[in-house]
Amino acid sequence: MITQPQEFPEERRHDPKRRAEATVFDTLAECQRAGHVIYEWGAAGRPHRTDFALWLENTGRYAIEVKGGEYTLRPESDQWYLRTPDGDLQAKSSPLHQADDSAMDLRNEIHEQTGYKVFVIPVVVFPDMAPDPVIQKYAQRTNVQVIWGAEYLLTDLEAAARRVGIDHPPRASYIRNEVRAATVGGDCGAATRSGKTRNKADSMPPMEQLEVSGATINITIYNLEQFSPQHVEQVIVQQSPDPVPDCGF
Repeated sequence: MITQPQEFPEERRHDPKRRAEATVFDTLAECQRAGHVIYEWGAAGRPHRTDFALWLENTGRYAIEVKGGEYTLRPESDQWYLRTPDGDLQAKSSPLHQADDSAMDLRNEIHEQTGYKVFVIPVVVFPDMAPDPVIQKYAQRTNVQVIWGAEYLLTDLEAAARRVGIDHPPRASYIRNEVRAATVGGDCGAATRSGKTRNKADSMPPMEQLEVSGATINITIYNLEQFSPQHVEQVIVQQSPDPVPDCGF
């Protein structure tokens, strides 16, 4: 798994309010699955950043909200409360709404930057909670997937994708393009901007120069085994009768 940033920020690791986020980050970083995760992603100009934007190769795309501690829900008023030693503290907003809004923001950002129409699964992870029947029943009325605990996080995320039914799960070449779109067009938060990427595979893909109809075209090749220069040249000639100055895949 490629993580962005490479490590969870050390100054946050000792913050009790960030403990649950650190748990999920570490779990994703250690899993042996092809994918990419961005910590604290948000659409530019939007006040809220989702805890994790995640791509799992051949599985799905996710916007994940992480809520540490124990929550209760009053469904008649959609009011959420965090249990504390001093009593229940009302949450500022619904975790389900946060996840749903973040998924829509990520979906819109990918579409705006790449033209891809993709589905992003909204997820709320409660690492410290056993299944709560009230919250579970309420979540079933929405598009949001709820995960209890983090021990089997990857398995639960895969199960969420199966429940939703993803027609076109992301391949490696699409993930790279979508991650770049999210990074360029969105706000990844100070923790991600100041950090390094965990995996060298996140480096920029190689460029190929082709001569097409007398013009030199820079082509970004995401998978050289799938897209040879000759294949890309053929695609461009078929789809564009006039020379195109710059193309990216």
